[in-house]
Amino acid sequence: MELKAKRGLRIQLVGVLALALSPLLLLSAVQSFYELRDERRKETAALYSTALIASQDMEAALQRAAGVASTISSRSFAFLMDARGCRNAVRRIARSDTVISNIALVDGDGRVMCSAIEPDGEVDVARNPWFGRLRAGEDSVFSSVYFGSMSRRPVIVSGQRMEGADGAFLGAVAVAVDLRAAARLLREDFLPPESTLSLINREGVVRLSEDSVTMPDFDDALAEGVLDIAAEGEPVRVPGDAFAPGYAVIVAALVPGQLGVLVAAPVDRINAWGGLSVLGTLLIPTIMWLMALASVWIAMDLFVLRWLTYLRRMARLYGGGRFDLPARRARSAPFEVRELADTMERMAASLDQQTRELEDVVEQRGALLREIHHRVKNNLQIIVSLLNLQAGRLEDEGARAALYEARRRINALAMVHRSLYEAEDLRYVEMRPFLQELVRNLADVSRAGEQVITAEVKSDPVSFPPDKAAPLALFVTEAITNAYKHAFVERESGRIEIALSCREGRCVVEVTDDGSGAVEDARAGTGSSLMRAFATQLGGQVENGAGEAGGHRAVLTFPME
Repeated sequence: MELKAKRGLRIQLVGVLALALSPLLLLSAVQSFYELRDERRKETAALYSTALIASQDMEAALQRAAGVASTISSRSFAFLMDARGCRNAVRRIARSDTVISNIALVDGDGRVMCSAIEPDGEVDVARNPWFGRLRAGEDSVFSSVYFGSMSRRPVIVSGQRMEGADGAFLGAVAVAVDLRAAARLLREDFLPPESTLSLINREGVVRLSEDSVTMPDFDDALAEGVLDIAAEGEPVRVPGDAFAPGYAVIVAALVPGQLGVLVAAPVDRINAWGGLSVLGTLLIPTIMWLMALASVWIAMDLFVLRWLTYLRRMARLYGGGRFDLPARRARSAPFEVRELADTMERMAASLDQQTRELEDVVEQRGALLREIHHRVKNNLQIIVSLLNLQAGRLEDEGARAALYEARRRINALAMVHRSLYEAEDLRYVEMRPFLQELVRNLADVSRAGEQVITAEVKSDPVSFPPDKAAPLALFVTEAITNAYKHAFVERESGRIEIALSCREGRCVVEVTDDGSGAVEDARAGTGSSLMRAFATQLGGQVENGAGEAGGHRAVLTFPME
C-alpha cells in the first residue's frame, strides 16, 4: 500500500508535467509534418533540376557533336584529299572532347573512308537508320542509342549530310557521342546517390551507368508514351507505378518525340532525405520532453518521496511512544522537510510531557481509589467484628442468627471492595476468580459440623463494573446462604453449583443445589426479598424453582451493557 501511494504521487506529478508540455510536443509534430512535406517537395524539385541540367548538358554535348559534324562537312573535300591527314585530324578533334568517342567520314554507299578509330576490317553503315535518313535528304540527324561497332560503347551519332556542287549525296560525317562518358560527368557533378540516369528512346530505356546502387526495372513497352509527354527544356514527372514501381521518374526531352533524359530515384530515398531534418525537428523536443519527465521522476524521489517515507517512519515511532527519538536524518533535507521534522519533534516532546502528566494524574487517582476501597473494606471488617462481638453476648438464638446473616452480607460487600483495590484495573471486576473466592469464604463460615458440601463455580470470562458486581455478589451470597441453611438439613454431604453465562446481550446467574428443596419460610424470608431487590438493582428478574437434581434452583437474568 505504501509503495502504491508512493508511485501514485510520482505518476500524478509526471502526468501533470507531461500534459503541460504536450502542446510543445504537438506543435513540434505539426511543424515536422509540414517540414517533411516541404522537404519532399524540395527533393522532388531537386530531381526536376537534375533532369533539366542533365538534359541541358546532354543537349550541349549533342550540339557540340552536331557542330563538329557540320564543320567537317563544310570542308569535307580537304579531309578526303589526304586519307592519313584526315585520320589524324579527326583523331585530334575527337580527343579534344571528352564525350566524343569517334569521328568518321562515310561515302555515299555507307563505307567508312576516314575514322578516328582504326576499324577492324571494312565497316558498312548503310543499314543504319540515321544514314538512310541523310540519304533521303535530311541535312542533319541524331541516331537512336545503339552499341557502336568501332568504339564498342553505347553511342548517339550526330550525322551531317555531305553534298556535291550539284547537290548530289556524297556521304556523311558521323560524330559518335560516348554516353557512358557523358553519364560519368553528370554523376560526378550533381547526380544524387541511389538515383539512375538513363536515356529513353522509342525502343526503350538505355541505362548510362551500370554501377548505380539501385537499378529500377523500366517497362520498355511504355517508352513511347513517356516520350510523348516529355517536352524539350521542361522536365515532367512520369507516373512511376507502372513504368518503374517504387521510383519517382523525371523525363526531359532531348529530341522531341525521339530522345530524352530520364532520372529515377527511389521514393523511400526521397522520404528519407526529407525525414532527416524532420527527425531533428521532432526528435529534439521529444528528447527534451522525456528528459523533463525523467528529471521530475528522479527529483520526486530524491527531494520529496524519500523524505516523506522517513517522516512517516518517524511518525510511526512517535505513535508507538518513542518520543525521545530525534529526526537526525532530516538535518540534510530541504528546508520545508526540516521545518516539518522540527514540528514533529516539538509535537513529540509536547505529547511526551502531556503523557507523563496524564500518567501521574491517573496514578494519583488510582492510588486514591485503592485507598478508598481499602478503607471501605476495613470499615466493613470493623462492622463485621462489632457484629461478632454483639452476637457473642446475645442469648437469643434468633437474634444471634440474624446478626450472623448481616455479617455474611457485609462480608460479601467487603470482598467486592477488596477485589477492586487489589486489581490492576479499578473499573472492572473479573467475575470468575471473584465468585470462586466468594464461594470459598461462604463455605468457611456457613459449613455446619462435619458436613461435606462442595461448591463449584462455572463462569464465562466476563468482567463487570463495581456497581453491577456488588449486587450480583450479594445475590449469590443470599442464594448460597439459603442453600446451606435449608437444603442440607440432617445431611452429611451436598453439592452447590454457581453458573454465570452471558449470551446475546443478556447474562444469567444460576445457583442450584441437590438438597431437599426450598421451604416455604425461606421463599418468604428476608433473603428472598433481598435477592429480588438485588435483581431490581441490576435491571433483571429472579426465578425460583426445582433443580434438575431435585434440589432448589435460583436464577437471576439481567441485561448486559
